[in-house]
Amino acid sequence: MPSADTDDRPSGELSERRAAPRRSLIVVLPENHVVSPDRLAEGLRAHGDQQVDVVIACAGQPANLTTTQESLGEAQLLFAPAGTTTEDLRELAMRQAPGDIVTLLCGDVVSESCVDAVSS
Repeated sequence: MPSADTDDRPSGELSERRAAPRRSLIVVLPENHVVSPDRLAEGLRAHGDQQVDVVIACAGQPANLTTTQESLGEAQLLFAPAGTTTEDLRELAMRQAPGDIVTLLCGDVVSESCVDAVSS
């Protein structure tokens, strides 16, 4: 009689029964940073056709938050006080990410002209 640790089924059957790992995309937006919809799309494409949970960690209110939300649909938003460091935002998001495999994406610094364009 086989022990509980062994299984006589072919390994292919075992691997089919295992659930695929969950994947998360973490977007870190320190103060005065934004992320373009193109970079978000690129980050999601890296996962192929797999479902991806998106977590956005923001320090303060990002200039293009509405655009970011529109391009992602369902995303978990985490807000930290303005001035929160990139490392602290990353740690906050990692604690909330449901995925087994995580991709990090950091925003770009907003230039003065970009802030004016977003504000108007």
